[in-house]
Amino acid sequence: MNSLILTTTLLSALGWQAPAEEPAEPPPVFKPEAGWKPLGRSLWLDPVSQPRRLILRARVVLREGPLEHLLCLRGTKEHEAVLATDAPPTLIHAGLLAAGLEPGGPVRFRPEFKPPHGPPIAVTLRWKNGDEIKQADARSWIRDEKTRKQLDVDWVFAGSTLYDDPVTKKTIYAAEEGDLITVANFASAILDLPIASSAEDANRTFVAFTEHIPPLGSEVQIIFSARPPKPKPTP
Repeated sequence: MNSLILTTTLLSALGWQAPAEEPAEPPPVFKPEAGWKPLGRSLWLDPVSQPRRLILRARVVLREGPLEHLLCLRGTKEHEAVLATDAPPTLIHAGLLAAGLEPGGPVRFRPEFKPPHGPPIAVTLRWKNGDEIKQADARSWIRDEKTRKQLDVDWVFAGSTLYDDPVTKKTIYAAEEGDLITVANFASAILDLPIASSAEDANRTFVAFTEHIPPLGSEVQIIFSARPPKPKPTP
């Protein structure tokens, strides 16, 4: 018996099965609009709109349960994020800069807690329901368990952080670990909430607002732009 047949026979006897192939990515639902400039995989800049917009392609990966993220990098934290994308985190950061946004700074826990800060970002979601295009403020997909209402705080462009990998000796952009848009505070997040929001299981505040989220696998366009300042009250 040759080695290939012997190996196959032994693996079969042990109950081993070949891993299933990952399903092919479905064709895109939305096509880039005229004038959009591609920045990389699943990422475009609309330089004509005012304010300028960054557009990212993602898919729904979770509809129920506690959350740490609205959006994560595909293959990282889908068990605690509503959406996942394969857009490179460094290019997302670069795209926000190209849209005219300047990062503030990530959360700090020591020596005392300081929330993340930066320009407030309007995050809009677009998806298809049959032939109808739906659109919503991304905050409506997040529910605050304490108030039972949707999230009412804007994300800010905190900008993540850099660190030196002691093994590779390379400088790493921390958002590469998957923290793209978070609802729990992470120093690695590109967009974070400018409030104290714990990632500890017992203290997590935010959950998926299931009734507002389309089916798993739905393609979603995420549109980022500067949040216009609130008008000052008339004296």
